[in-house]
Amino acid sequence: MALKELKNKELKVDVITKLEYDFAQAAIRDAYYTDLDQLARTIVNEKYALSLRGHADSIGSYVGNWKLSDKRAMEVKEYLVSKGVEENRIVTTPYGSTVPIATNKTAEGRQKNRRVEVKLRKLNE
Repeated sequence: MALKELKNKELKVDVITKLEYDFAQAAIRDAYYTDLDQLARTIVNEKYALSLRGHADSIGSYVGNWKLSDKRAMEVKEYLVSKGVEENRIVTTPYGSTVPIATNKTAEGRQKNRRVEVKLRKLNE
C-alpha cells in the first residue's frame, strides 16, 4: 500500500496512491478499505477529482490483461462512488501490462505491476 501526504493550506492527510492485487483478481484487498474511505472523504470535502489507472502483470493475454486492468480501476471507482464521491470526478484508464514498474520475471515484480494508481487533482472553484 503506497500512501502520500497531501498538503493543502490547512489540510494534511495521507492518501492512498497505489493499490496492489492478487494474481488474476480485481477484488480490492480488505487492507485498503480504510484508506479508500479516507480518500473518498478527502475528495468530497476538499473538492478533488481523480484518475484511476489500472495495470496488470505480463502473464496472460494482452486483451485479458487489458480487461483485468480496466476491471480493477472500475472496482475502485464503484467503491468510491458508493462512499459519496461524484461519479463525474473519477476517470478510469486501463493500461493492461503495457506500463510495468518492475520486472515481470519475478513474483515480487509481477506483484508490483498488478496495481491501480491513484492520481489526485485539486478542482478550482
